[in-house]
Amino acid sequence: MSGVMAGLLRNTTTFDIGNGLSGKAAANSVNAYTLPNGRQRAFTTAYDNPYWSANNVPFKDNVNRFYGNLNLEYRLNSWMKLRYKLGIDNYSDDRNSAWDIGSSSNILGRVVTSNIISTDINSDLLLLINKSINKNIDADITFGHNYYSNKYVAKSIDGDNLSQKGFFDISNAAVISSNNTIRRRRLVGAFGDIKLTYKGFLFANITGRNDWSSTLPKTNNSFFYPTFSTGLDLSKALNFESNPIVPYAKIRASLGQVGNDAPLYALNTYYDRTTAGGDELIPGIAFPAFGVNSMERGGSLSNSNLKAERTTTFEVGGDFKFWDGKIGLDITYYDASTQDQIVTTTISSASGFLQQIINAGHIQNKGIEITLNTTPIKTKSFQWNLNVNFSKNVSIVKSLPLGVTQISLQSFSALASLVRVGQPYGVLNGTHYQRNAEGKLIIGTDGWPLISTIQAPIGDPNPDFIAGVDNSFSYKNFELGMLWDFRKGGDIWNATKAFNSSLGISKESGDLRKVTGYVYDGVTVSGAKNTVPVDFANPANGLGGIKWRKGGTFGVSEDYIEDGSWARLRQVTLRYKFPKTLFKGIFNGSSISVYARNLLLFTNYSGIDPETNLSGDSNATGWDYYNLPNTKSYGINFQVSF
Repeated sequence: MSGVMAGLLRNTTTFDIGNGLSGKAAANSVNAYTLPNGRQRAFTTAYDNPYWSANNVPFKDNVNRFYGNLNLEYRLNSWMKLRYKLGIDNYSDDRNSAWDIGSSSNILGRVVTSNIISTDINSDLLLLINKSINKNIDADITFGHNYYSNKYVAKSIDGDNLSQKGFFDISNAAVISSNNTIRRRRLVGAFGDIKLTYKGFLFANITGRNDWSSTLPKTNNSFFYPTFSTGLDLSKALNFESNPIVPYAKIRASLGQVGNDAPLYALNTYYDRTTAGGDELIPGIAFPAFGVNSMERGGSLSNSNLKAERTTTFEVGGDFKFWDGKIGLDITYYDASTQDQIVTTTISSASGFLQQIINAGHIQNKGIEITLNTTPIKTKSFQWNLNVNFSKNVSIVKSLPLGVTQISLQSFSALASLVRVGQPYGVLNGTHYQRNAEGKLIIGTDGWPLISTIQAPIGDPNPDFIAGVDNSFSYKNFELGMLWDFRKGGDIWNATKAFNSSLGISKESGDLRKVTGYVYDGVTVSGAKNTVPVDFANPANGLGGIKWRKGGTFGVSEDYIEDGSWARLRQVTLRYKFPKTLFKGIFNGSSISVYARNLLLFTNYSGIDPETNLSGDSNATGWDYYNLPNTKSYGINFQVSF
C-alpha cells in the first residue's frame, strides 16, 4: 500500500523510517527511504515508507479554467423588459500520477496520465415585470426559462511495468492501456416568481418551477415545486423606524418545496472495466492489468423507477436591528421533510450486484439558525466588525420504503452508516458490548465483557451545533480579518486507532499493555457483580486474549467512537487598500492581501483531524481510516476594479 498515512501510522515503533532524520531533512535524503542496493527502505513490503511515497509516488495536476457571462436586455415598455443571460464555465485538468519501481502497491512501477475537460452551460431567458397595481400595491413578477447542461470528458492512459526508475512518462511503460469516460447531464426548467408589496411593509411571494431532467426516467422526468412566503415589516407598519433602540423589525414565514433529480446513469446497468479485489475502503486493481483486458457488468443495479426527491420546508423567522442599527439579529426556525430522498444503498450480493440507487422514504430535519452582526467600535480611522453565526439541526428518519428496514450508505465489517427509522440520518451502527436493562456491562465467565452478536447504533455523526465567529478590524487603509469555526459533537469512528491497536502499535495499546488484574465494572449473566480479573495483554493468553484483538481486526467498534468537537482558526487575512490617487486614471480601486487558512486546531479527538472524512463529501460521515489531515495554505491576492 502506497498511502502516506498508512505507511506512517502502521510503521512499527522499532523501525526508524527516517534513518536518523525526520521531517524535511528525511524527505530530502535518499538514504532515509532507499537502501544502498536501490530498493526501498521500509519495515515491510506491505506498506511504503512515507518518505518514499513523498518522493517516488508523485501526483501532479495543472488546472486551467475559463468562465464568463453574457447579459442582454431589451426594454419592452416602462414596466416590462426581456433579459437573457448566458454563462459558461469550462476547465481542463491535466494530471500525472506515478508509482516508481519498488512501490508496494505497484512493484513494477506504474504511471497514469489523464486529461479532464468539463463544460457547464447555463442559460436564462427572463420576462421581468415591475408595475404598481394601484397606489398601495406594487408587483414584481418574473417568468423565465432555464437551460443547464454539463459535459464531462475524461481520457486516461495507464502505463505499467516501467523500464527506468524515476522516469514518470508514459513512454517508459511496457504495458499501455487507455480509458475514456463521457458524462452528460441536461436540465430544462420553466418558472415564475410573483412578489407583491402592500404599502412597503407587507410582502407576499409566490414561486413555482417545473424541471425536466435527463437523469430521471422519460416517463417520470418532470417535477414541479412551489413556494409561498410572506413578510411583515413591523417597524414601518407600526411606525417606529425612528426608535433608537429597535429601529427595524421584520418577521417572515414560508412554506415551499425544492426538487432534486437523480445521479447520472442510475436508470440502467452498464458494463465497465473489471476491478479485482478491494472493498468499500480500499480500491481494487482496475483492468487492463497484467497484460489482460477484462470488462464486467457494473456493480450497481439499475432502477428505472426513480423519482425526483422533494424537500418541503416550513420556515419562520425575523430580522431585527438595535441601537440605531449597530446590532443586527437574524433568527430562523425550520422544519424540512424530505420525501423519496435519493441515496445509494448496499444490497445483497446474492442479487449479483453490490449497490443500488433508490428513493429512501421520509427524512425530517428540524433546526434553528441565528446570525448576529455588530460594530462594537467605530471611529474616524478605526472600525471593528463582528459577525457570529450559530446553527443546530436534528435529523430523524421517519419512514423507509415498504419492506426496507434499513439502508446502508457505507459499510465495513465492524461498522456501517445507516438510514434507519427512528435514528439520525447516517447513524453509526457497529459492534458493541452486551448490557443489561440498567445499561451495565454483562461480563463473561472469563472476566471479559460479552460482545453482542448483533450490531446496533453506537454513534451519531451529526453535530449538536456548528458556529462561526468572524472578526474584521480596519485601520485607515489596512484590514485584518480572523474567522473562527466551531463544531460541538458529532461522533467519529476512529478506525485508524482500532486497526493500529490490533497491530499493537497504537499509543493506547502501548500504554495499557502492562495492565494486569483489571476487573471490569459490570455484572455476570446471572446478575451478580463481576469479580474476575483480566490481563490486557498477557502473551500466555495468545492473540485472542489481548484486549485490542477482541472482536476481530477492528476490535469492538464501541471502544473507538469518539467525540468530534473542534475549534479551528479557519482563516486570517491582512489586506491593504491602495490610495485611489496612486493608480488614478487606470484603476478605480486596488488592493493587495495575504491570507492563511487552517492555521490552528483545538480538539480532544485523538485522531488526525475530526473535520476530515474517509469518503469525503458524502452522506456517510464520521469515518476516520488513515485519513489525510486538512492542509494549511498560504497565498497572496491582488485585486483591481475598473
